[in-house]
Amino acid sequence: MLINKLRQFQQFGHEVMFLIGDFTGMIGDPSGRNATRPRLTPEEMQANARTYERQIFKILDARQTRVDFNSRWFGAMSAAGLIEIAAQHTVARMLERDDFAKRYRGQPAHRAP
Repeated sequence: MLINKLRQFQQFGHEVMFLIGDFTGMIGDPSGRNATRPRLTPEEMQANARTYERQIFKILDARQTRVDFNSRWFGAMSAAGLIEIAAQHTVARMLERDDFAKRYRGQPAHRAP
C-alpha cells in the first residue's frame, strides 16, 4: 500500500525517495527475526540493492525516484550519537518485542560471527 501511495505522489509530479536499509544488513540486525542475521558485505548489499531496484521500478517511475541508503548517515554516526539514541530507549521497552526477548533469554537459532 505504501508503494502505491508513493506512485500516486509521482503521478502528481513529486519525486519520491526509496530508502534501502543497507546499514542494518551490514551489522546483522535481527529486524523482527528471532535470530541474528549474518553480516553482509558492502558488495552483497549492493547486489541486493540492485534486486530491490528492479522490483520497485516495476511500480515506481525510475525518473521520479531517488534511491538512497541509510548507511549514508548511520555510517558517519559517532559513538556519542549512538549513545544519544540508545539513551532514549529502555531495556524493558526493547524486551516488549518478542524477538528481542527471545534473544535475551538465549534462544536465538544462531549468532553472526
